Amino acid sequence: MYEVMSGDTLAWKGASPRQSSTDPSHETEFTGDGGPVKILKVCFCTNNNLGKNFKLVKCDSSWKIEAIIRSILVSGRLGPNVELSKCYGLMLKHLKSEELHWLHPALTVGEVEQRYESHHVEAEWRYDLRIRYIPVNFLEKFKKDRSTFLYFYQQVRSDYMQSHASKVSDGMALQLGCLEIRRFYKDMNAKGLEKKSNFELLEME
Repeated sequence: MYEVMSGDTLAWKGASPRQSSTDPSHETEFTGDGGPVKILKVCFCTNNNLGKNFKLVKCDSSWKIEAIIRSILVSGRLGPNVELSKCYGLMLKHLKSEELHWLHPALTVGEVEQRYESHHVEAEWRYDLRIRYIPVNFLEKFKKDRSTFLYFYQQVRSDYMQSHASKVSDGMALQLGCLEIRRFYKDMNAKGLEKKSNFELLEME
């Protein structure tokens, strides 16, 4: 059982899609039935701003969205041993407007082009890999999938910095900043923090 989220991580919906909470080890073959070859640039949520990290996925028009997602997860770009593949979704966002679309896993690349991309110039669209579905008892599930847990954290952090950081009080911002420093440098001793490179990185964060 999963709970579905809207485009903003911090805004939740109450629906639950009918998906199994268990993920088979091999869900989708990364092959299609042919068609025009296309290179999709799929952006990730990382410590940097969204769009600074990405993977180019070579596919054809018959590829399904679920195959694109799975090909990214098994590549190791998000981390090792991603088990909760059903948590992920692709969001297609138009960069010059507020138009965005969550892409159904069963849609093909060709169908996405016909339904959405054809309405605007191709360069104005961006594919974002995001956590779309949250499993019931997600804290327990995420303990077994640290890569997905970390990606979910980065997504929440990115959404907060883009949409909510300017609206909180100075006191709340200070507390959140201290928690982030504590997380980022949890394994560093005092001598390591005295290094200029580490101090500059801390100041930037």
